[in-house]
Amino acid sequence: MRFRSFVFVAFFSSALSGSALAQPSASGRTTGFDGDWQVTMTCPNNTEKSAARGYKRQFPAQVKNGVLRGEIGVADSAGWLRIEGLIDGDGNARLDAHGRTGEPDYAVQHPPPSSPYSFHIDARFEAARGSGRRLEQRACNFVFERR
Repeated sequence: MRFRSFVFVAFFSSALSGSALAQPSASGRTTGFDGDWQVTMTCPNNTEKSAARGYKRQFPAQVKNGVLRGEIGVADSAGWLRIEGLIDGDGNARLDAHGRTGEPDYAVQHPPPSSPYSFHIDARFEAARGSGRRLEQRACNFVFERR
């Protein structure tokens, strides 16, 4: 009887440890969205009180372990922008954007160059394409294309 109990415990323990090893950790998971992407950000002329001028910017982004990170410009310098955030398995994402303003005519309320700002992006990804919209301050649309 002891031998059967030992065999069962040994088998059960090895089965559990094998299945635990097969499960990737949250930080090491790969997703269908992993890879290189191109981001196009389009902000039309702001017709509200601030009259910020419209612009279009394109920059690369990478998705690794389901986390998107894209950046344009030199960190913490005028005109810099970084977007990042987790893309859920169903393709929905809430991205964070942090940057520094460039030319005052293109920013809401015309702050001096290199003024910090931030906003959120509500995005939806599919296998090779995604889209999103800026949630605060002014209207901007995002297109994500897999490279």
